[in-house]
Amino acid sequence: MAKSSQNKQWLANALLVLGSLGFAVVVAEVALRLMGVSYPSFYQVDPQRGHSLIPNFTARWPHEGNGLVRINADSLRDRHYEKEKPADTYRIVVLGDSFSEAIQVNEDETYWNAIETNLPSCPGLAGKTVEVINFGVGDYGTAQEYLTLQYHAVEYEPDLVLLQIFTGNDIVNNSRQLSPGDRLAPFWEEVEGKWQMQFDFRETSAYQRRDSTPRRLLYGLINRVRLLQVLNEAKRQWVTQRTLTTQQEANTDIIPALDFDVNLYREPTDPAWGQAWAATESLVTAISQLSREENADFLAVVISNPPQVYPDRQVREQLKQLGAENLFYPDQRLATLGQRENFAVLTLAETMQQKADAEQTHWHGFDNTIPGVGHWNVQGHQLAGQLIGDRLCQMVTEPKK
Repeated sequence: MAKSSQNKQWLANALLVLGSLGFAVVVAEVALRLMGVSYPSFYQVDPQRGHSLIPNFTARWPHEGNGLVRINADSLRDRHYEKEKPADTYRIVVLGDSFSEAIQVNEDETYWNAIETNLPSCPGLAGKTVEVINFGVGDYGTAQEYLTLQYHAVEYEPDLVLLQIFTGNDIVNNSRQLSPGDRLAPFWEEVEGKWQMQFDFRETSAYQRRDSTPRRLLYGLINRVRLLQVLNEAKRQWVTQRTLTTQQEANTDIIPALDFDVNLYREPTDPAWGQAWAATESLVTAISQLSREENADFLAVVISNPPQVYPDRQVREQLKQLGAENLFYPDQRLATLGQRENFAVLTLAETMQQKADAEQTHWHGFDNTIPGVGHWNVQGHQLAGQLIGDRLCQMVTEPKK
């Protein structure tokens, strides 16, 4: 009887502890929700592009800006569009990375929404409805954008393909040698004189682990439980802190977290950078050619990166002294590519720099981050939308040569 009594007492204590822990977890979860603390993941594994957006998912991203992000049933950070284009409609598809995904701002504050709102007043589109469909996904390189056009965006019957190019990381992301070692993505590589898409990331243990049923279930659970999101974010921050590079630490002597690589701003001497530029130029040209094959016009938009438009000439001079010889080198190189391959290129950085200096305005960065660093803020999106919209209006109004 004494032993039975002890067992009952042990069980009662265990249930009390479990109940207390459960109550604490519920209280913590409710508190996190009331405070708006969340660290959602918007991405799922994708056998073609490495990752894509989770369909029918909505969450707020308060860690850089404060964007409310709604992803539609077709995995687009945009409202729903029918794939069959309505009559009297001019349709633009946007290919890009995190600057087009734009989770930092609300949908109606993005540059592509500004284009869709303002372009109908263009004389060349009188009487037409304008639709701008956003296919941007964070951490996409040009190879993933090519595949997005080839297998997804063309289904929407575009009249024009807009390729957003962020030189801050697109060139690096197109190189197996320069991109992070854990990058799970296809690469566009030259094999025996012919450019081919390589999908060997599918064979890696890291991708297969992410694609496993237990991992999918785990991250599905994390996306629903704020407490698990906090723990997962703490782990991510710890890993990130451990992998800070010496160069990034050196850059903080100029502007905290103003990340740059001098190789981007000068003629490449490193073979890896030469290969990265060759892959990028081949991919951009391939996207322009595929657009023509689909009877769509094409515009490559080279957007600003933070060092180019930081509104302090002294800071930019410091970057030059560190080896960034020409902050507009990547923009000029891509503009030259367009002239050579006969496609339209719009570069934004020089105009945005002039306006940043004149108005002493940061186009990148938010109140809850470092001004001038990171993604476009609302003002950056609106200026970009205006500049791109003006060029698009010019393209649809002027007679084609």
